[in-house]
Amino acid sequence: MATDLRRDIFRGMYNPVYRNPYASEKDDNPKNSHASFPPGWLSCIRLPRRQAIISFLNVLLLVVFIWHIPSLPGHSFLPVPVPHTNLTPQKPDFTPPTTSTSAEDTRRRLLTLSKNLSKIAFPKKIWQTWKTIALPNDETFTRRQTWHALNPTHEYDLLTDKSALDYVVNNFNATDPFIVHLYANFPQRILAADLLRYLIAFKSGGVYSDIDTECKKPIDTWVSQSIAHLPHVKQEDINIVVGMELDILDKTKYSDKWVIESGFAQRIQFIQWTIYAKPGHEISRRMITSVQEKVREDIQKSAGKCISGLKYSEREILDRTGPFGWTNAVMGYVNDIMGREVGFEEYTGIKEGKVFGDVLFLPVNRWSPGVGHSDAGGDETAFMIHHFGGSWRD
Repeated sequence: MATDLRRDIFRGMYNPVYRNPYASEKDDNPKNSHASFPPGWLSCIRLPRRQAIISFLNVLLLVVFIWHIPSLPGHSFLPVPVPHTNLTPQKPDFTPPTTSTSAEDTRRRLLTLSKNLSKIAFPKKIWQTWKTIALPNDETFTRRQTWHALNPTHEYDLLTDKSALDYVVNNFNATDPFIVHLYANFPQRILAADLLRYLIAFKSGGVYSDIDTECKKPIDTWVSQSIAHLPHVKQEDINIVVGMELDILDKTKYSDKWVIESGFAQRIQFIQWTIYAKPGHEISRRMITSVQEKVREDIQKSAGKCISGLKYSEREILDRTGPFGWTNAVMGYVNDIMGREVGFEEYTGIKEGKVFGDVLFLPVNRWSPGVGHSDAGGDETAFMIHHFGGSWRD
């Protein structure tokens, strides 16, 4: 009896999990469909309920784990795409271009502006300024007459203090009232006189020249004569003409002390007592903007934060509105339109004319002959003469 009980327990007779304890009784429930399978087929995969649940959870966790493995750092079941590489070997000294995208965009924009400006001619207009219609002396009157005599097809306009203010107001007040405010209220009027030449060059174009200058050659010949040795340069492609004032890179002849004591800022400097330009040129615009920005900063730093309180030294005037500032504006433009930095050595030693972009540079003797530096020639090679009245220093 004990032996049969142990056998039945081993077989699971009394375990309700495995089998019906009343197996000997008639089972009225219909048979499952799997009964038609061969005997023993289900029994080989039948598991206890607890083990089945555990097995299912394990399988589920495995699936979740495999699903998240690709997102783990450093692991992926997917093939990693190989980036395309240039199979052409580079030179050992290859270096990427240093021109930034923004610099390239600036150059393209300036070239487009230059091309558009090349479609128009230099205006046949001569501008000069003086305090009143009455000139200071007969010598000044004689010099002024040279501009008339050698350029009969050019219109001449002498702006006085009153008509110059009208010119600035009429042409700039609607679009830039701050520049009108500066022009009208500079306590040192040389600043206004400097600013006026840039405003004229930008708005009207043509030739601006100080009242103490004398014309020696017709304006219409300036460009053609200066580029005659440059067959690849077309006359219509020149949009502004800049004269060299200082060219003294040779330190054995001109020491740093000489540069400072002579009142210069650097060894290459450009003239702004005469400007020959087409209206709307970028250099003129940049110079006007530079004046506004510098003076605005000076006003903010001043005690009264008012333009009437500004008092500049001679060197500060040269930097704000004079040839120092003009030289920086010209060189900055040349660097941008050429897409590289043009060094001093490329400006030095000009004998006829040299072109960067749409800018024609003249040697010192063309607009400033006879000076005791820069190997300037005599009056016989000059387009004009500057007699250095220097009244602004008074």
